[in-house]
Parts: sequence; C-alpha cells; structure tokens
Amino acid sequence: MTDKHAQPTLKAFASRATKYVLAAAFVGVAIFLLHRYIARMSWQDIRAAIDRIPRWHVLASIGATLVSWSCLTAYDVFAVETVVPGKVSMRMKIFSGATTHAICNALGFHAITGTALRYRMLSTRGVSAPDVARVVGLVGFAVALGFASVTAIALLLEPSIAHGWGRWPGVALVILFVLLLRWLAGKHDELRIWKFSTPVPSARSAAAQVAIGTVEMIGAIAAMYFLLPADVAGSFLDFAPIYVGAILAGIISNTPGGIGAFEALTLAAFPQEQRAQVLAALLAYRVIYGLGPFAIASLALGAFEIRRRTRTSR
Repeated sequence: MTDKHAQPTLKAFASRATKYVLAAAFVGVAIFLLHRYIARMSWQDIRAAIDRIPRWHVLASIGATLVSWSCLTAYDVFAVETVVPGKVSMRMKIFSGATTHAICNALGFHAITGTALRYRMLSTRGVSAPDVARVVGLVGFAVALGFASVTAIALLLEPSIAHGWGRWPGVALVILFVLLLRWLAGKHDELRIWKFSTPVPSARSAAAQVAIGTVEMIGAIAAMYFLLPADVAGSFLDFAPIYVGAILAGIISNTPGGIGAFEALTLAAFPQEQRAQVLAALLAYRVIYGLGPFAIASLALGAFEIRRRTRTSR
C-alpha cells in the first residue's frame, strides 16, 4: 500500500524537480548572456538610443499595445461565456480579463496569479472555483492558438530566418488547425482529461479566437517593432519569429514577465553593434507593454476592492 502511494509521489517530485532545474538553467544562461552583452555597451549609448526613438513610434507602440490587450481581454470574454453562459455581465468579463492579463504579464506565474485574480473577481458573480479553473484553461488554449497561428503564417511566408525550411512546419500547423476545427464542429461540447473536464468552444468560436489571436500577436510584435530603428529591425516578417521565440523563452524561464530570458534571446538575434539600440527599444517596450498596463490594472483592481468592501460594510 505504501509503495503504491510512494511511486506517484516520487514521479511527481522528479517531474517538478526536472522542471525547476530546466527553468534555473534557462535563467542562468539568460543572466550569463545579458551580462556578456550589456558589459560591452555604454549606458550613454543606450540613453542616446532611447532619446532617438521618434515620438510617433512611441505613440504607434502604445496603439499596438492597446490592440493587443483588447484581444487578450476578448479571450476572457469568450472563455467565461463558454464556461458559464449568461452568468457574468459583459462589463465584469471585460474588467476581469483586462486586469488579470495586465497583472499576470508583469508578475508571471500565470496559472497561479491568473486563477487567483479571476476567482477574486468572478466569484463575486457566483462563479465557482472549478469553473474559474476551466476559464483559465480555455484562455491558455486561446493564447496557444494565437502563438500557433502567427507562427504558421510567418513560416508559410518564409522569413529569411527560416533559411528555406519554414513552409513544411507552417503547413503542418495549418493542418492541425483544420483538424481541430473539424473536431470542434462535431458533437463535442466537453473535453475530458483524466478527472478534469471543461466545456469547449464551438468551431465558429474557436475560429474567431484564432483570428483574434493572430491580431493580438501582431499587435504585441508591433509594439516592440515600432520602437526599433528601421535599419535595425528589418522587415516585420523577419522580426516576428524573433519575438515569438523570445516570448516562449520567457515563458519557459518562469521569471516574472519573462524578464531576462526575453531580453537575452532578443539581443542574441542582433549583432553586437546594434545591441545598444535593441536594448533601448526593449526598455521602452517594457514600460509601454508591461509597466503601463500593470500600473493601470493595479489601480483599477484596488478601486474594485475598495468599492467591494465599502458595499459589504454597509
């Protein structure tokens, strides 16, 4: 009896330990690369590069950020309506989605922080903890669709970074999309994995989320792309795989907001003589896409809590 219980525990411990070791190794490599790159830069050059970013490029980056965050919010609207249809007002769905994504993007650990924040808000409308977990799962599914759709488009259009091999993986991703939508078009209203079950969107809803995910990722990439000098950034199509790869590196590293790994991989994609300008763009991007939404969302969440406690005390 003890051996049967000990075996799953040991497997879970080994799996968790492997995950932490890989994340630590990723962070270690990122810190090493960042130190190596930054040590060769002059802070005067970085500051001068920040000053040279045109004002309209900053405004364009802010506009692209708004597009990206609007699409991220739409993920939550779709997910909540799929899990608990008609139970939560549109206003609360938008508020919950916008604040959660903005805070999670800065703090990281989306599965933990995202679940806690959504439960804090959605529970006031009678949404249970298991249903909140299902919402989190569907949002993660939608985000993954966005990543995959942009990656497929970029590979099919053959950016120079692919060196001619990009189309086959792009075609494979498109086939997977078609198979997924065909499965959802059948009589499937629930997905069961072991003991966990969750409602799944219709094929039409999933197709809409793929479209929204594509726009969201283009907005996020553009928010960074606009801040780079034209002679450094190259074409948008060539920059897109660099950004997606850097985001994935940040997710694997498990650091708050992917900080460190995202910067290291982005800097590694450019030659040394351009890295001061790239780092300047990265710092501006962190303020516009990360700190700005985080500050606004934190203030909004604080106001929500004050209002909620005021109503409770009456």
